[in-house]
Amino acid sequence: MSLRRDQPALDLIGAVLDAILAFSGAESLAAAGADLDAAVGDLRSDAQGLLRQAALFTPLARCFSLAQQTGMTVDTMERLRATIAGLAAADARSALIQSRSQMFCCIQEARITAATTYTSRNEVDRVLGLVAAAFDISQSAAADAGDAAGYRALVGLRAAMVRDLTDRSRPLPKLVTYSFGRVRSSLTLAQRLYGDAGRADEIIAENEIVHPLFAPRAGRALSA
Repeated sequence: MSLRRDQPALDLIGAVLDAILAFSGAESLAAAGADLDAAVGDLRSDAQGLLRQAALFTPLARCFSLAQQTGMTVDTMERLRATIAGLAAADARSALIQSRSQMFCCIQEARITAATTYTSRNEVDRVLGLVAAAFDISQSAAADAGDAAGYRALVGLRAAMVRDLTDRSRPLPKLVTYSFGRVRSSLTLAQRLYGDAGRADEIIAENEIVHPLFAPRAGRALSA
């Protein structure tokens, strides 16, 4: 098999690896970033041999896992997936690599959400909407690439992820809006809204209040 025939798939692999590095938090986490850089470098060097041996996906999946360990959020991982989905796949092997790369993003999104502690149903609902769209696109890509195994894996992962997030969201309060006639301190707001001035930090964090003595007249707070 010639390099010319391999080139479309190699080009896509290179573009995927570039995107992983661009969206990862490797610069802020030195140890995790070093591991990711090494894994990406190894895969670039070995890509053609791994491609010919049909052994590409295990080291590629590891790159996504290491990228997640650099501190990527579910939103950042989703931007990575969308970038990969927008790459041009010139042949069937490229389409399969692109499809599996999207699946690896979905796997990491599931891991991130499983490790995240949510404080409101609103945030869980937002994440559910985000991942639902991601899985819809990724499942379609797997089907188009003829990747039956990848498609089944995505269906099962999606069901487990939705079940987990739905179960965890049930006991959580919702975010509601409040409005008062004048500026108050965050302590006063916490006392008025919750009957507990000790929850002032929640209001500061949710509304990104610059000075705790001058909270905006309108904002958001948990319903309980």
